[in-house]
Amino acid sequence: MSINQIVELLKNHGLKITPQRVEILRFLQNNRIHPTAQQIYEHVLSKVGSVSFTTVYNTLHTLEEMGQIKKISINDTTTIYDIDTSDHGHFVCTICGNVYDITYKVMVNVPGKTQRTELIVYGICSQCNDYLQHKI
Repeated sequence: MSINQIVELLKNHGLKITPQRVEILRFLQNNRIHPTAQQIYEHVLSKVGSVSFTTVYNTLHTLEEMGQIKKISINDTTTIYDIDTSDHGHFVCTICGNVYDITYKVMVNVPGKTQRTELIVYGICSQCNDYLQHKI
């Protein structure tokens, strides 16, 4: 979905279109890094000059309610946001903390209709593994 389309959705949900909200959308669209709210806040602050953490959090919450982003808790203290709302999982490197999109297929019989699946795999990414192998 384009930024203009998301801006229209925000308008339709009664939200005022501000430079801060537009920059949040632009950052999510252009940086598929699975950012935290803090990372988004720091980016918007550096680009726009003024933004409250509450604005960032409320905008993310609204985008999640609209189905435009996914909120993913990768551990007890870290929540990331993903603008890719297609069915996919995540691989979290336990060394560097990078989060990677992964594809998977659910092959189980469920006693009803599946509405959402979520898979988070923890391990060591290939870059960290290569580094560790050469360090030893």
